[in-house]
Amino acid sequence: MPNAKEKLGLALQRIVWSRRATSWDEMQNPGLQRVVDLLVDRVGDRPDCLAVDLGCGSGQLSIPLSKHVSKVIALDIAPKMIELLRDKLSGLGVNNIVAAVGSVQEYGITNGTVDLLVSNYVLHHLSDKEKRAFAFDAFRWLKPGGELIFGDMMFGRGGTPEDRKVIADKVKQMAKMGLGGYWRIIKNGFRYMFRFQEKPISQQAWTELLREAGFVDIEVERIVAEAGIIKARRP
Repeated sequence: MPNAKEKLGLALQRIVWSRRATSWDEMQNPGLQRVVDLLVDRVGDRPDCLAVDLGCGSGQLSIPLSKHVSKVIALDIAPKMIELLRDKLSGLGVNNIVAAVGSVQEYGITNGTVDLLVSNYVLHHLSDKEKRAFAFDAFRWLKPGGELIFGDMMFGRGGTPEDRKVIADKVKQMAKMGLGGYWRIIKNGFRYMFRFQEKPISQQAWTELLREAGFVDIEVERIVAEAGIIKARRP
């Protein structure tokens, strides 16, 4: 269970993402869409699969994923996100997604019951301690043979050439946007330096965490800029 500090962090995240829900839902981001498309491609068709989408937002991953699995449990910390998702499901006539309010840290998933765990651009919000706890929780939640597949920003604190290249590329990309881009450099730089909201770790660090938790067949691929996808299996 989260401690008092972690509970405060969850409360702040709930407020932030409830306020951002509509703008996030309407935002067009080709890079993020490519990660979603590749995540669904890596899942493939699994007609008998129970999938859990952690930090589902308004369904950017859950909805396309639902066409390839038997059922999706879609969880998000922000009630507004779940409200938006339920409205979409009603309009689309999708009936194999169960949308519920819940966080990665607090939602109770019965051990050994899930075929597939997915997530997209959520886990970098967790502290390093919470990421480690998540790796072990995910292993317990999955059935033997079950898989964890997630996309996220993946780079460390600038200690490797790969990290520095990712950071430099992001700064150059935002600088091309003019004054708004420079503001984003300052804002994101603050979050990154002080580990506020943005707390990414490298692909290597994720691989080590997952291996420590017991996962095997760990596959990592770089997608665009800082984005990567990791796939791992519970033996």
